[in-house]
Amino acid sequence: MKKVIIFLCAALLSSGIGFAQKRTVKTTKSTKKTTVVKVEAPAPVKEAFSQSFADVTDAKWTKTSGGNWTAAFDKQEIKTTAVYKPEGTWVSTHSEFQANNIPEPVLNTVKAKYPSATVKDATKIERADVASYYKVNIQDNGTDKAVLINESGVLSE
Repeated sequence: MKKVIIFLCAALLSSGIGFAQKRTVKTTKSTKKTTVVKVEAPAPVKEAFSQSFADVTDAKWTKTSGGNWTAAFDKQEIKTTAVYKPEGTWVSTHSEFQANNIPEPVLNTVKAKYPSATVKDATKIERADVASYYKVNIQDNGTDKAVLINESGVLSE
């Protein structure tokens, strides 16, 4: 009887461990399918986008968790995203610049304020509620910093 109880306890313990393991399913390349779902923004959003970016034809649309629509595209070889509310109201535009592509007034301000800093990249942020500005990512004395500068090169502290 003692052996039966020990056997049942061992069986229960080992089966619990077995059920706790992740189950993996092997598939072959021929059985894998990739489905690309093309997301289309609503008509008011596309209309507003085409008014601001008439020359852009290859925008990739995504919907944010907050319900806004984001268009990602390249504009003059600069990665850009534009955000719109569902009714077509423009929210913001973000343009990513590499270190060698940052406008001179902005770069000159960074070099004047942080002469030993290494400029990594910058993002131009345009919003409806504030004037356009650049967020410049630098490394100064081993510390990563983000510096805000307006389009004319004035540093925001």
